[in-house]
Amino acid sequence: MGESVLASSSVVEVVGSLCFGDLVQVDWLDASEATDVISHDRFDTPVCSVGFFLGLRGRRAKHIVIAKEIIDARTYHYNVIPVGMVTRLVVHSRAALTATAKRRLKKLYLGTFRRIKKRDGWVDLCSEA
Repeated sequence: MGESVLASSSVVEVVGSLCFGDLVQVDWLDASEATDVISHDRFDTPVCSVGFFLGLRGRRAKHIVIAKEIIDARTYHYNVIPVGMVTRLVVHSRAALTATAKRRLKKLYLGTFRRIKKRDGWVDLCSEA
């Protein structure tokens, strides 16, 4: 399948076109940390995260949420990536998950975010199951 690639200026627009379960690659800059003398030649920490798009979340700053791993349809590991730190977003597939896997993942994510919904905002971008 053809890939959709975004520059950072278009990230919010592309995120708005994503649906739950789309397989995406997010290139972004993470924070760095030092415990001793500041000796970094550069402070940017480039990261490439690949996973299934779960949604856009956050009130003060929007974050892309992706599931990196799905384990036995009972749990998953996820990344929460600040949109402002994204340098590139690639949509690899809009149909990588089977309908059953997508339904199970959606049930897991709804359970996870229902517990923290009152603390932060959640934006459901696509009602597709």
